[in-house]
Amino acid sequence: MNAVATVLCGTCAWGDHEDFYPKRVKPNERLEYYARYFPLVEVDSSFYAIPNPKYVERWAATTGPGFTFNMKAFKGMTGHERSLDPRQRAELFPHFRHAIQPMVESGKLGALLFQLPPWFVLNRENVDYLRVCREFFHDVTLAVEFRHRSWFQGEMRAKTLQFLRGEEIVNTIVDEPQVGDASIPAVAEVTEKSLALLRFHGRNEDTWYIKDAKHAGERFRYHYQKDELSAWVPKIQELSGQVQRVHVLMNNNFSNYAVQNAFDMMELLGQPVERAPLVTDQLDLFSFE
Repeated sequence: MNAVATVLCGTCAWGDHEDFYPKRVKPNERLEYYARYFPLVEVDSSFYAIPNPKYVERWAATTGPGFTFNMKAFKGMTGHERSLDPRQRAELFPHFRHAIQPMVESGKLGALLFQLPPWFVLNRENVDYLRVCREFFHDVTLAVEFRHRSWFQGEMRAKTLQFLRGEEIVNTIVDEPQVGDASIPAVAEVTEKSLALLRFHGRNEDTWYIKDAKHAGERFRYHYQKDELSAWVPKIQELSGQVQRVHVLMNNNFSNYAVQNAFDMMELLGQPVERAPLVTDQLDLFSFE
């Protein structure tokens, strides 16, 4: 039986939590401030553009030796750019791998996450493409998050999990609204012994398919109540006995929701927590109010 794994909690991205950072903290100082309170973060910007290796090196250098980054794969590699076929997507791999090399060398890369689009359905072409991804990124922990229900419907659930285990790909466990085909159930199964990855997207059914949002956070406008998070604690504890590491990430990046829920989860797991005072909670002694 495995020793109980360390559970790391954090948020998806560090730049979205405006109320978390004091005004004195400049945008380029936010990661360092964030790392005072959390041991884990997911890099979201790498989804929108292949990052500059110098920036990646700076992120690793800015944080302490125990800090961990998960990085999202560039959207051109995940199928979100629908004009690219599988061959064209794979041609981007070497460029992305070069970009994240400083993180790999620092030892701070926890996992590379392929968050797949809703139209990445279960079919032979997509199964083969995931094999290509695993083969190229053979030296890093690779995780996938499905966004189409076909991967876990009926008998396909067991077959998908068997495939992920065979390829040593991490099954990303999600908490999200159960609305239509572009959402998946919370399949709390380990498929790769090094990591159990959980991502919390909120449960706002009304905004799950929102269009023309002014900010991506509007889709995830949901603040978990403590009892909702506490229901996950037994499962997280169970998972921690099956893997080497457990990562719990809050993606409800609206206002300060993700930060507060990450603190909540740490408390529920019995971890020491130092809650940062929110900007909106800090008294301005020089105000006229």
